[in-house]
Amino acid sequence: MHTSKSDQLVRDYLHRVKVALENAAPSQRDEIMDGLAQHIAEARLHLTSDNEAELETLLDHLGSPQEIAESLGVRPRYSKLDPWVPWILLLGGFVFWAGWIVGVVLLWSSGTWRLKDKLLGTFIWPGGLVLPVISLGMVGTSSVSSSGHNSVHGVLPQPLGVIIAIVVFLSPILVAVYLHNVRRRRQAA
Repeated sequence: MHTSKSDQLVRDYLHRVKVALENAAPSQRDEIMDGLAQHIAEARLHLTSDNEAELETLLDHLGSPQEIAESLGVRPRYSKLDPWVPWILLLGGFVFWAGWIVGVVLLWSSGTWRLKDKLLGTFIWPGGLVLPVISLGMVGTSSVSSSGHNSVHGVLPQPLGVIIAIVVFLSPILVAVYLHNVRRRRQAA
């Protein structure tokens, strides 16, 4: 007997596959969905228990919805906003962080990028260029102490701080360029 949680996992998976196959011919999509549902039902009969972990492993072995669509030659759905996503991620943080959040939502809802691309776009760096620009003002700030010696605020030696600042500043730019190139390659294929 299958639990409602296990049934929900299968329904969610099949829904994501159906969305990934959105651009397939309706007859092809229906045939694939019926075959996939039948395959999952048969495979579930051979599971030792109704363990959710076993079911997740089974679904993982079938592949992600995007991988299934790609293996069948179905092009993922693209948004008209996809060309702007890398640049919204890069510069959107300057609009009270709201622009960057919109960029992340667009990134994750698009079929253009894979999971690794989405993680890269989300975590290098949150807010895009906002944090690096703010941190540039803090790196290498110096003042003259009462003894007349120049002192650097912070714990890093100035050359190391400058190198870190350059890496932090360039990282979101390089990620935006990478995401842009990935989008161009995928949409051209």
